[in-house]
Amino acid sequence: MTTHHLSSHRLSNPLKGALTAGLACLLALSSAFGASPPVSDKDRFWMRTNYLQEPEEGVYELQFNAPTGAVFGAAIDRVRRGENRGYLYAFDGETMQIKGRYEMPYRAFSLAQDGAGKWLYVGHTQAASLRVSRVSPQDGKVAVTSERLHVEPSAPQDEHLRHMVYNDRTGELFVAYIGKVGEGESRQSVYRLLVLDGQTLQLKGEVEGAFPSVGYALTLDPVSQHLYTAGRDYINEIDPVSRQVIRHISLDQTQPRINNLVGLAVDAQGGRIFASQFIHQPDDENEGEQDGLYVFDLKTGAQTAFVPTGEGAVTLAYNRKHDEIYVSNFFGGTIGVVDGKTYQLTKRIPGHVFPNMMAQSADGDALYVGLKQGFSKQWNPEEFVEGAREQVLRISLDRDQPAAAVGH
Repeated sequence: MTTHHLSSHRLSNPLKGALTAGLACLLALSSAFGASPPVSDKDRFWMRTNYLQEPEEGVYELQFNAPTGAVFGAAIDRVRRGENRGYLYAFDGETMQIKGRYEMPYRAFSLAQDGAGKWLYVGHTQAASLRVSRVSPQDGKVAVTSERLHVEPSAPQDEHLRHMVYNDRTGELFVAYIGKVGEGESRQSVYRLLVLDGQTLQLKGEVEGAFPSVGYALTLDPVSQHLYTAGRDYINEIDPVSRQVIRHISLDQTQPRINNLVGLAVDAQGGRIFASQFIHQPDDENEGEQDGLYVFDLKTGAQTAFVPTGEGAVTLAYNRKHDEIYVSNFFGGTIGVVDGKTYQLTKRIPGHVFPNMMAQSADGDALYVGLKQGFSKQWNPEEFVEGAREQVLRISLDRDQPAAAVGH
């Protein structure tokens, strides 16, 4: 679409006066009928941010909680790791003011919540923790913390908990797990999907074959309540009731080739699966050419699109209200906005540092992005810019916001 601009200094005074009067009339009519002037995309994505309290803290997964109107961020002390400190931040979803900073029993990395938003689940990653806590979003109090999640019969090392989702149909929490087994050069990674009771957080079992090889991505389709996992070259659909993989989608024919899907979302109404791939590292020669958004047909599993959004496409979020997909490009320092109809990259929102995990407001009119800060390109947690605090960024998505809000 071509936009034409009129330069007022080239117009005659009478014509200029007529245009001014006409514009005033239109604005008056808009005000009389309670309508606001349309918001351009330039002004639509206005941003507001706030910071964690201490430079040593690092923010990871986010969740927007509708009952409290707050966006929660899981945080760890990224410097004094031996002390195993974790925090749960609560930011006001509109103003981004800190409503609470709650100390957790261990490092806080992953977040999930039940469908009603009554409880938050905090995943305490790494072998020194490897537990999950159920926390009240109203006051940040920990109701219960699980026992350490021992994975039998092997004795893994370098264990981590990754993404988590709560399933309302079963009342269970599904937790992605990674560990290493073996000794020396024979060590290999194992990937599992653990099942915890949503109230007691007792380990009830696991989903066999959920991650048949390298795999990190996990999401829930809120319509079917089915789970989806993804990894090096596959997407699996899982029935949470039977705990069975009911469909395996092979991705060995994708263009570009896939070998590291890390983000996943399902649009059941539109019949689509969205996935993000993160291959690029700062010293790679491909400059992120394989990083970006992949789109698949939900029914057939066929690839329908690929959008190169930027280097290090780590997380994605689908917004049905605006039919847009947002991709955080970790090393590119941007958040890509992809049109859900044309699959065109319509905007690169600057994140400046390292955009990471994301969440959306309940009404679909705000996107929240955790911005990592100050690490070296080698991602050494002990190398950071002294005094540089990590932050959570709020991006407005509202197409009908009042004009007074634009530019905040």
